[in-house]
Amino acid sequence: VLIAILMSPDYCYQINDVQKGKGVHDISPNQLASRLSFFLWSTIPDAALLTAAEDGTLTTKEGLAKQSKRLLMHPHVENFTREFFGQWLRYRDYLENDSVNAEAFDGYSDELRQAIFEEPVKLLTHLIQHDRPITELLTSDVTYVNDILATHYGGAIEKRYRESFSKPVGYGDPLDKWRMISGIAEDGRQGLMSMAIILTKNSKGERTSPVKRGFWIAHHLLGQHFPPPPADVPELPETEKDASDSIRTLLAEHTVNPKCAMCHKHFDHLGLVLEHFDPVGRLRTQDLAGRPIDNEVSTDSGETINSTSSMVNFILANRRDDFIETFSRKFLGYALGRSVILSDEPLLDEMKLKLSENDFRFSVLFETVIQSPQFLKQRG
Repeated sequence: VLIAILMSPDYCYQINDVQKGKGVHDISPNQLASRLSFFLWSTIPDAALLTAAEDGTLTTKEGLAKQSKRLLMHPHVENFTREFFGQWLRYRDYLENDSVNAEAFDGYSDELRQAIFEEPVKLLTHLIQHDRPITELLTSDVTYVNDILATHYGGAIEKRYRESFSKPVGYGDPLDKWRMISGIAEDGRQGLMSMAIILTKNSKGERTSPVKRGFWIAHHLLGQHFPPPPADVPELPETEKDASDSIRTLLAEHTVNPKCAMCHKHFDHLGLVLEHFDPVGRLRTQDLAGRPIDNEVSTDSGETINSTSSMVNFILANRRDDFIETFSRKFLGYALGRSVILSDEPLLDEMKLKLSENDFRFSVLFETVIQSPQFLKQRG
């Protein structure tokens, strides 16, 4: 009997009742409560949300907005930031599939890896609950660190973290040693792109990977698509120490082939700008073999980019619409639990318009999607 229960689809899956016929119907109040809770909390509804479903207030525009705001201000919204951003930006499996050779980097422990994994969760939760613009994923001059992560980053971040213990705690429980640190641009950091989890997830073994880092920006962040690489592409060295020259030089030789250059020209330069971060996300002026770092690149328009901030400025000036489009599509698909289809285009246009009219605030995205027919109705 127990096995039958555990193997039942009704136990393993969230199953919504679907009405017969070809019409479009409102989902039931209880289904709406579940859809809202799984979207914002990645778990089942709480008592207050179920009560709102039972008394009918959840199915009113005002009641739905009230419950949505309540859920967004709850600590459970960390589940949303962990799942949505982790899936979209491809770092959700970092703890299970970390490709970095830990033995090659002093202090790269399981405790540090856990802190690296939690950093974006805490920052993104802060941005959502303080209704900051979504562009601060790129531009944020603040982050959250604990003791081991502050030591890992060093520089101004570690200094400000130590100083913060004479001030009130900036995040969570008073016993929690995580602190919000501002002014990270002083250390050449800005937004998600300079976080250790992004830099480490897009490194390889004992070296950085400008290709992976650049591809992450162009494809996952900006939504640009590329064909798969040819099967006979030669591999770069596994370590910087054993490489005959810098990764930048070897990469330039690697992409002389026109078939390779056709794609690499779109993202290699973005990854090369991040070469001043080592494979585990620390600032550096030399690679692991002692060669000086050269992270200056020129764009097709003749602009020079040589820092995280200059790259962020370049993206916002030239590719902001791509970022907003990609963010909106990924957000809508996650909210609905399905692929975005052609009939969703008007909703996507509405999302982008309202974002542009409201300083790109997070609340606009949540409100527009949750109040949409796609979220509130289903086909028979």
